[in-house]
Order: sequence, then C-alpha cells, then structure tokens
Amino acid sequence: MARRIFGVIAVILFVGAVVAGLELYLTRPAPPPAPQPPDEQTALLPPTFLDQGWSGEMREAFYYTPQGSRLLPYAFLLALEQPGREALFLDDRHIAAMGFLPAPAASVRNPDRLPVGFAKDPAPGGPTGPMVGLTCAACHTGEVTLAGARVWIDGGAALGDFQMLMTRLSKALDATLADPVKFARFAARLKEVPQAVRPLLEATATELRRIEAAAYTPHPYGRGRLDAFGHILNAVAAEALQQDANFRIPDAPVSYPFLWTTPAQRYVQWNGVAGNPIGRNLGEVLGVFGHANLAGGNVAAFSSAALIDNLKQLEDWVATLKPPPFPQNLLGPVDPMLAATGAELFKTHCAGCHGGPEYRLTAPEETEGGRRWLAVTMVPQDVVKTDPKMLTNFAGRTAETGMLAPAFGGAPKVPAGGILLLTVNAMVENDLRARGITGDARKAYYGWRFAPGSDKPQAGWSAPLAYKAGPLAGIWATGPFLHNGSVPTVYDLLSPEDERPKAFYVGATRYDAKKLGFVSGEDELSAAEKAKAFRFDTALPGNSNAGHPFPEPRLKPQDRYAIIEYLKILEGPR
Repeated sequence: MARRIFGVIAVILFVGAVVAGLELYLTRPAPPPAPQPPDEQTALLPPTFLDQGWSGEMREAFYYTPQGSRLLPYAFLLALEQPGREALFLDDRHIAAMGFLPAPAASVRNPDRLPVGFAKDPAPGGPTGPMVGLTCAACHTGEVTLAGARVWIDGGAALGDFQMLMTRLSKALDATLADPVKFARFAARLKEVPQAVRPLLEATATELRRIEAAAYTPHPYGRGRLDAFGHILNAVAAEALQQDANFRIPDAPVSYPFLWTTPAQRYVQWNGVAGNPIGRNLGEVLGVFGHANLAGGNVAAFSSAALIDNLKQLEDWVATLKPPPFPQNLLGPVDPMLAATGAELFKTHCAGCHGGPEYRLTAPEETEGGRRWLAVTMVPQDVVKTDPKMLTNFAGRTAETGMLAPAFGGAPKVPAGGILLLTVNAMVENDLRARGITGDARKAYYGWRFAPGSDKPQAGWSAPLAYKAGPLAGIWATGPFLHNGSVPTVYDLLSPEDERPKAFYVGATRYDAKKLGFVSGEDELSAAEKAKAFRFDTALPGNSNAGHPFPEPRLKPQDRYAIIEYLKILEGPR
C-alpha cells in the first residue's frame, strides 16, 4: 500500500541539500495577499461574541498561538492560489466554503489574516522559512447564526472539513506546479527566482499528497469531525516508528468536543483515555503535523515539534473559559415554568451521569494536595449502546514495536495506545528535564494529576470500553450530538431511535432554538444551504445514531421540551 509515511522535516532537509548554494530569501516576511476583484471579496458580516469570560486579547491569543503544528511553509500558503482559479487559497469565501472561519481583520498576532486556528510556527524553518500549521482554535471555535447575527462560540465545536482542506491544499500545490502561468504568479508573490522555488514547491506538494492519502477514508468525515486518535496513532506508530504495517485507515471520526470545563475534568477525550492535560495536548499536536522524533528507539532522546510552554498556556486560558450563555436577547426569553419542570426531569433522568447543577468531585485523597476534579461518568458501551467504532478502533489496535521493542521488554507487538503513552510521556519528561523544570513546577505542567506520594501522572480510563458523559452546561451551542455527531438536535437525542433523522445536513449554521441544534433537515434548508453543507448518512459505518436509550420509558414530547428549556440555563461548575 503506497502510504509510507515520510516526515516533512526529512523531505525539506533533503531538498535543502539539493538546492544548497542557491540564494533564497523565502524567510523574509511574505507580502499580504494580493487584492481580489469585488466578486471575490467576502460578504461575511463580522462576528459577535457571547460573554464567556475572555477578553478580545485573550481570544486573539487563543486563536493564533502556535502549538508546534507544521503543515507547509508559511510563505507558500500566503502565495498559493486555488486550483483552477486565480483567487488566493486564503480568500475568505474559499476558507468559509471549507467550514473554517476567516479572520475578521489583520492584527498584531495575525498580520496576514490567517483563518482562525491557523498559526505561524516560531521556528525559523529550513530553506522555505517558517512553517504554518493548525492550533486549538481551528477545531474548537464554533459558529452559530442567531437572528441573522454570526455568533462565534469560543471553545465550541468547529464545523471545518479537515479532509477537504487537505485535498484542496494538495490540489492547489499540484496545479501550481502544472501550470506555468500560475507558477509564475506564485513565484512573483514570493519575489523569488522560479528555478529556485520549484524544487522546494515540489517537495511540499509531495508531502501534501502523502498527507492527503493518509487522511483518505472510504466515507468522508464531512463537517466538524475527525478521527483524531486514528491520525495520532498513525503519526506515532507508523510514521515516527517507521513501521508501515502499523498504518490503519482513520475511519472512526468523532465530533470536536467543546472545551469549557475540560481542564477541571478527571478524564478527557470521548473514551476517557487521557488522564492529564499536557499528555492529551501533546498527543493532539502529533496528530496535526507535530512531527515525532523517536531517536532510533532511544526513549531518553524522544522529541517533537510540540511547543510545551504554549500548550500549557493554552490549557491555562481554557481553564478560564465559561460555557456560552443562552442568548435570550437574540432567541427569546426562557420560559421559567417550563424550565422548572425541566430541572426536575433533568435531576431525575440526566444528572446521574452528566452532573449538574450540583457536580460531583473526586475525593480529596485521590490526588496530591487534596486537589479535586470533576468526577465525570464513564458509561460502558454496552449500556449506552452508541456506535462502538471509535472505542474498538482504539482499544483493539495493536502495533509492531520495531525499534521500541526493548522499551516493551522485547515484545514484538503491543497495544498501539501503549506506544502512544510511552511516546508522549517521554517527550514531555525529556523537554522538562532539559530545561531543568522539576518539583511543583513540573507537576503544574501535568495539571497536578498525581496520586499522593507518586511521581508519575495519573492515567486515563482503561476498561471497560466506555464513553464519557461530561457536564452539559452550554450544550445548546455544540450540535450535532453524540460522540460521532450523528444526532442533529437535543430533541432528537431525547427521542426514540426510530424517530431520529436517518440523514441530515451538517454545515449550515441557522439555529433551531426549539429543538436545540442547527437547522439541518432536507425540507428545512434551501438548495444553496444544502449545496454548501455535508449530507450525514447514519447508515454508514461509524455513523450510527443508535444508543443513549435514556430515560426508559421514553419521555413524552412536552417533557423533552421541558428538559431542553432547562438546558438553556443549566450552569456549569463553579
């Protein structure tokens, strides 16, 4: 299978050797995108924001602080055109068509108006200059259209199409190489000699073809979903470990989870396997082009492109993020009597797993210093009965150890998650040790997730196979629902399985305040809205909308609406 995963760093270094001696100046600041004709200019209105506890400055920092993701050269992205068009790849309309959020304006942190969650890496780079990649906000900034207003939800579930982005980048690079006129415009924007640019662009195009191929799945993810663990395990166990046999098709996409309250939770990720924040965040970087270096199997020398300090800073910012308040000024007032009825129903039927308005905390004796975390409930899959593919793909995946066999007692094959855990822990420890960060300062990087008297961070959930039932404050702004995004509204989730939509559209942002979710039905959307959205088919593998059969017997419609009314005002943990 022609999917051998080569690191972009190796490719760039190789090409750097080929063109050694050429006087390139790609490290100079790239010029701003060329002005576009009026029909290419975006008509998008500027976004508005809800009070989630962040200042504009903090929001901007979260949007553009790099985390160590290196996708392609920064200057190349600025100069790149769309395939088949002269318009720039970063044109607002093009970015929005892929579900990502164009920046409203240039700023000190984002002088070239990168889309939200695209960030320039601080490393000087090779002959192509600094790289650009993704940061947290690309997947964790939502958008909802409320009463005609574009409202951005900080820490919410994004609606970007990851596979579409990779495919269009790859095709844009290939088109630039194939078309002499397009290539001349590209080189002119870089202000470089075309002959010097071509081999570097060819290397970048080769790498993007590899990335596109590695992201291929028989059924597209669509908007707002990604098989994060599939990509992370491929990056570590196949690419970094140089074991082609360990590659698996990343075919268990999940919705991007919302971020508020996550820094306080005992377990995170849909399957609960992450037990400390720095390990979770570093693993995420490896899945989005963070480039793991396993140093020939020398665990003490493992490293990556991940920016550990930035990851900690991003986590600290998220810890201050509040759930988005339901905007009654835009969507109408909450019915207090109906919400009161819903509160009683929620307490009876929902709070046992999800908590709220009183939230359970871990026992003081579980964590060093008596620190307490939100005690999230892990619900076994055979109880919740939702689509199992995400769980089984991760738990059932094994990997050949290759150069890491000595670290696993000589075992030729181990669970792939074990290789990830070893890799992430070693990278964090190596980084902290190299900088002399010890004691309480070290433990702060791990979010203080240590058992009393232990020097090792606490582990995540392991068995049985289960999905996390997290807090629901702010849930109104985070559809579609279930871990795989297979149910469009809260009303549908509270309904029997046979009443849930078998297909719906993801990507339209008009909001349904009655059912709590996006307007998504075949008969509800215009032809233009459907053309820009993704049709979600629950009959496809990994897309099942079954499960969550709670409560039993099923609630009557008026009781479902009562719970919905209460969810609009459910407060998060204090």
